[in-house]
Amino acid sequence: MQIQFQLNFDDYLAAQRLHEKRSLWPRFISILNNYLYPLMGLLGLACGLMLIGSQASTHSVLILVVCGVILLCWPFYIWMRLKRCYKRTRSNNSMCKLTFDEGFMRIEGEYTHGEIEWKAVKSYRENEKIFLLYTAPAIFIAIPKRACSEAQISELRAILLQKVLPSVR
Repeated sequence: MQIQFQLNFDDYLAAQRLHEKRSLWPRFISILNNYLYPLMGLLGLACGLMLIGSQASTHSVLILVVCGVILLCWPFYIWMRLKRCYKRTRSNNSMCKLTFDEGFMRIEGEYTHGEIEWKAVKSYRENEKIFLLYTAPAIFIAIPKRACSEAQISELRAILLQKVLPSVR
């Protein structure tokens, strides 16, 4: 079986989001970054705006408003960091071709090629958008499902079930 794709930022984001859900602590950090910080920022901003004109110190109000804005904008900051990381880790935007054989997974790009034995793939995860094949706890190969037909998705899932243990977390 062969899959050919070009990894884009949406695929990268889907892979990072699936990877961050691998255990309880990263899930907690994700909830903190995406929900609790903005909520605290909104509350801080609201409290700061309500205190304007009252007997409260101008410095205190200013600190509350500034911290509120920073926390409210935190998810955007995280998104910008991911975008920067995506750009820094991409050597080019060429097509990637994966070939799955009995003993190996072959990877070919514009400037690279290689083979990975199935024994090197420790586990895998998947969601509705992407497959992640882990060669180490924090190193994975992302395969976007948008590049696969339904038959290829089923075949890849069968190959992975035969060759690799699914991630239980």
